[in-house]
Amino acid sequence: MEKKNFSYSEIDDSLIVSNRQENEVVRNNFEVGDIIFSLTGRGKIVSIEIREFSSFLESCNIDTKIIEMMNQVELRIIPKKDTLFLILEIGFLEGQIALSKNIPLV
Repeated sequence: MEKKNFSYSEIDDSLIVSNRQENEVVRNNFEVGDIIFSLTGRGKIVSIEIREFSSFLESCNIDTKIIEMMNQVELRIIPKKDTLFLILEIGFLEGQIALSKNIPLV
């Protein structure tokens, strides 16, 4: 069975996505609204937690039914000058079709 890099808790309505490698240790966490970022000692973002994930999706005009169909979630971090762009890519199955949705984290 393939190890997933994400987990969703229906009880807490939270999504955790991790890019952490085995040799990376989380040293700090910080919150921005309903998103918690986990960083290494060098400041690399290695995971995020989005609390109230259903509300987050609704604010992006995405149907919350996608949660039940998620089979892949990736966190992409794109550095540009003095800014980091964070993109959450959600892969899901709808019938026999594999689809994905990119969501910028503002």
